[in-house]
Amino acid sequence: MFKPFIKLRFLLLSFVILAAQAGIAIPQAQVASAAINGLGQKPYMGWSSYSMQVYSGSTPFITAAQIKAQSDAMHTTLQSHGYEYINIDAGWNGSMDGYGRPIPSTTLYPNGFQDVIDYVHNNGQKIGIYLIPGLSKDAYNANLPIYGTTSCHMQDIAVLPLTTADYWNIGYKINFANPCAQSYVNSIADLIASWGIDFVKFDSVTPGSGYNNTSIDARDDVKAWATALASHGIWFELSWALDHNYVDYWKQYANGWRVDWDVEAYQPGVKLTEWNNIARLFPDAEVWWRDARPGGWNDFDSLNVGNGAMDGLTQDERRTAMTLWSMSSAQLYTGNDLTNLDSFGIGLLTNDEVIAVNQAGRPAHPVSTATSQQVWYANNGDGSYTVALFNLGSAAATVTANWSDIGLYGSATVRDLWTHTDLGKFATGYSSVNLAPHASRMLRVVTNGGANVVNDDDTGISYTGSWQRSWNRGLGDFKDDVHYTQTNGDYFEFKFNGTAIDLYTEKDSSQGNVDIYIDGVLKQTVNTYNATRLLQQKVYGASGLSNGVHTLKAVKKTGTYMLLDKLSYNVAAPIEVNDADAGFTYSGSWSTSTARGYGDYNDDVHYTMTNNDYFQYAFNGTGVDLVTEKDSAQGDIDVYIDGVFKQTVSTYNATRLPQQTVYSIRGLTSGSHTIKAVKKSGTYMLLDKLNVRSSRIQLNNTDSGITYSGTWSLNAGRGYGDYNDDVHFTAVNNDYAQYTFNGTGIELLGEKASDQGNVDIYIDNVLQTTVNTYNATRLVNQSIYSASGLTAGSHTIKAVKKTGSYMLVDSLRVTP
Repeated sequence: MFKPFIKLRFLLLSFVILAAQAGIAIPQAQVASAAINGLGQKPYMGWSSYSMQVYSGSTPFITAAQIKAQSDAMHTTLQSHGYEYINIDAGWNGSMDGYGRPIPSTTLYPNGFQDVIDYVHNNGQKIGIYLIPGLSKDAYNANLPIYGTTSCHMQDIAVLPLTTADYWNIGYKINFANPCAQSYVNSIADLIASWGIDFVKFDSVTPGSGYNNTSIDARDDVKAWATALASHGIWFELSWALDHNYVDYWKQYANGWRVDWDVEAYQPGVKLTEWNNIARLFPDAEVWWRDARPGGWNDFDSLNVGNGAMDGLTQDERRTAMTLWSMSSAQLYTGNDLTNLDSFGIGLLTNDEVIAVNQAGRPAHPVSTATSQQVWYANNGDGSYTVALFNLGSAAATVTANWSDIGLYGSATVRDLWTHTDLGKFATGYSSVNLAPHASRMLRVVTNGGANVVNDDDTGISYTGSWQRSWNRGLGDFKDDVHYTQTNGDYFEFKFNGTAIDLYTEKDSSQGNVDIYIDGVLKQTVNTYNATRLLQQKVYGASGLSNGVHTLKAVKKTGTYMLLDKLSYNVAAPIEVNDADAGFTYSGSWSTSTARGYGDYNDDVHYTMTNNDYFQYAFNGTGVDLVTEKDSAQGDIDVYIDGVFKQTVSTYNATRLPQQTVYSIRGLTSGSHTIKAVKKSGTYMLLDKLNVRSSRIQLNNTDSGITYSGTWSLNAGRGYGDYNDDVHFTAVNNDYAQYTFNGTGIELLGEKASDQGNVDIYIDNVLQTTVNTYNATRLVNQSIYSASGLTAGSHTIKAVKKTGSYMLVDSLRVTP
């Protein structure tokens, strides 16, 4: 299996001179910190030479001309999408200087290596090189002096008896107990930093690299190199097939670590990689996903999907590889010849929605790997989930994501990230029917309001102190695991975008008090003690938070243990504003089309055929989505926010697609804003609705805070256009619904129809009005009652059925 690898890599390494890093003992009671150099806040994106070095065989691929050509190609095609690293693998150096430091090859770089470095930098990119652990045998035999010291020599720093330092037995192991050893590593790090090197790939790191034991142990090298490179701001990447038992060590000192063998097929001139080398990464991702976070990332090796004639993969397999890398927040670097990408490969590598998932740094994990039909997901902390459906089998199969399996309770809106297509709302899950062998789907799933459950191992939770994870407990914990600490003052934090959060843990005789903070303010000290063990206990809840970003922090104060089992937070869904809303201003020759039957929101749209006609809408909030239809008769729209041009969006599609989000903006200052959209081209411009990200909170009728008294039932999947496609209803007079909220206003939304009648509305137990919900025809998403200008604080709305066959409750909107 490894013979071609050993032969080729050994030839490339024949002149490599190195030194390396060390490390402390593996932490036994702590989630390790990220790398010490402050880099790696996102997975890096770029190109690595090694795959093409293998593919080109005996023909050198890392010449000055080749590196410059790759840099130019990246600059033209990929750089605007975030790709920035040009990394040169083994074989870049030719010999060593009189201090045992590497000298770049004069054969490969006749005008000097600095010329290549400067060229890459002038293209606005970063450049990397390759090193391995240990001390050059030639440097040892010559007993060369160590630069910057007065008395240190190579033979002073070698482990005796002489011991191999790497997989290939190229160098001798260094004795880092001697301070001269660190001086040697520092001298090389200072040298390459003076050239302008931005990245170091450190190969043959052990335990790993074929030695998953400490018979060859490069941890001291790793620590020494991390220390030497840290002050220079050089990304430090470890390779290859590292032993997961030492993951806390890798995380402490590196920005990335390879999790498996080389992805290359080792068939020069035939193919860069093959499907089996992609498929074997799925079980790796399942093992390593919890370890990736800002500071350090799981490295899956080169992403060779850029040219179908060379890759050794089908189009479905190429897309699946890109999906896995992106879902896993693995470093996004390709090994293709960038001067020879095909259109499909460029489309894969430059899909900005997919790249955004990778760069968000929320590594996905599987619901289950029991079959070849797998669902992988990541909770993004804002009510959205990134979900991938994979068919790893050899025959077409249906793959289904159930919302409850990913921690989402309620309906959700689904978008296909590969096709940039909104697929609609789905009550309980989404299925890809007859997904082809080795194919995948990549989805963004956004809750329409409701609970989002986060397990204790979610990478969005930050643990500070001596935390450990206990799994397969068999006690009834959520997902059968917990995080725990025994140290007072240790804490966890979770940042979320929502309006409420609940903390669940175990209660037991060994546990004590926990201080709870919301947004840095101490809210409560909760007691988690109980004489007997109680599982999945809600010990704290906060509701009525403003619709925005919040941080929950829980600090251990007393007791032997503090545990975290899960968190559950609620997200306010956007306020949906139909095109018929009175707040819209339509300028020009606009018309309305109703009862279209195409799947539009509320089954209607506004449209115009005249260029420069526009609509305008003023809203209070922090963001807005423009939702319309895409069709072959439609074209470009200019979008303005607060009078400032933002983007020209295309609403063209070869076939009709209803309810497509064509423009979104977030992060506006809370307050009043205006969106304006102007028709520029195409036969038609349509408006279906806006989704306003508002300080107002919309709650579905299924929200746990709503109390139903009487004989109420839930009717879901109605297909009438209700909010979340469901309502609560009763047929009994004097039955009522009640909700207590913190805010200054409330709106009750329901349905008006011929079988409905009068409803009494109370605020704080005072009758306000009797509203009539009768209408000759069915009208959904109707404002039944609204109150504003209430004093800030806690209030209760109560709605009581008085007449008619039915009373319905669809949703509530709360104004903070």
